[in-house]
Amino acid sequence: MAEPVLLEVRERRSRFGRVVKWSFWGFQLLMLLGSLGTCAAVTPFLAGPDPEVAIGAGMFGAMAIGTLWTLWPLGTVVLGLLLLLTRGRKRLIQAPPEASAARASPPEAGGRG
Repeated sequence: MAEPVLLEVRERRSRFGRVVKWSFWGFQLLMLLGSLGTCAAVTPFLAGPDPEVAIGAGMFGAMAIGTLWTLWPLGTVVLGLLLLLTRGRKRLIQAPPEASAARASPPEAGGRG
């Protein structure tokens, strides 16, 4: 008799794990929108006729983008580690009889055409 086929599955994330997952993706979206929004907000002032306003807008844009580019990788690392740590546990379960029989039988001749 053949030994049973075991499948490796993951349990569902806990409620805290789902909150961490959505926080991770929300953070990514927020950082992307913040970067694009800064560029969109500063660009009209850079092309303006007043050079002092253009310099101020350029300095603000550089500081805002620099801050976002500092926070983005740090937040990604912290939330990414939490995301990995809150995954569901791995479990080995026995495959249903019809699934293990389908794996053990040879493929049909002919294939797709």
